[in-house]
Amino acid sequence: MKLRTIFEFINTKNTLKKGEHHLLLAWLIFTGIFIFSILVSWNEDLLIKLYLGDKSYISYAISIMYIFIAFHCASRVFYISSQINASKTIEKLLHSNRNINLGMSDDKIHINGNEILPDCIVTNFIHDLLNKAPRNPDLADNLSDSDTKLIEIYEARLKAPHEIGWYSADIMIRLGLLGTVIGFILMLGSVANITDFDITSLQKILKHMSTGMGTALYTTMAGLVCSMLTTFQYHMLDSSIDELILATKHLAQVHILPKVN
Repeated sequence: MKLRTIFEFINTKNTLKKGEHHLLLAWLIFTGIFIFSILVSWNEDLLIKLYLGDKSYISYAISIMYIFIAFHCASRVFYISSQINASKTIEKLLHSNRNINLGMSDDKIHINGNEILPDCIVTNFIHDLLNKAPRNPDLADNLSDSDTKLIEIYEARLKAPHEIGWYSADIMIRLGLLGTVIGFILMLGSVANITDFDITSLQKILKHMSTGMGTALYTTMAGLVCSMLTTFQYHMLDSSIDELILATKHLAQVHILPKVN
């Protein structure tokens, strides 16, 4: 248990050393590469081939879903990035002066009775701890089981909006597989409707089979690509939340609770 606490402390220190808006900048780099890839694909007529070759129009649905998910992910990136920066601001305030007293008045956490901590997840967590067990010196030593559950509640609240992203990633794959099935149905249906096999009929068969095969492959590719892009973004968000939770636990145990007035 002690080794785990040490590793969490090391990970938290590495997290706090990251630059300002690290998550936002990483997401912007990812988005920039994605937009560049889209422009190259459009210039090479790859997107036109994708959408024209998909007779089931499932690729359109997958693309529209990904656009909505990208906007949702952008809003979450901005929010979590601001929370991480606020936690770093609190960490700097606490390190700037070792001899400070923390207290609560008017439902706000203040330093030395005048400077108020910024409104963020860290401040809300400390506020709940002080409301739950104010002036309890045992809180400065370690978090009890109930306090551990409290931080888990905050973690669940932060990650709850991401369920739509993970669900959408799964739906994109399933839509791609549905397009695959429809493509094979179109391909095999063209063979079933042929009664004689002359050259003209064979040409029609090959044309319909290529159309069905194109639908199957294009929808599968659209589903897999969009699902992987969505999964990567929400994995990045969840990893940042894990780092924020570790930083919150560290600040609460080491810097906040021992200085409660």
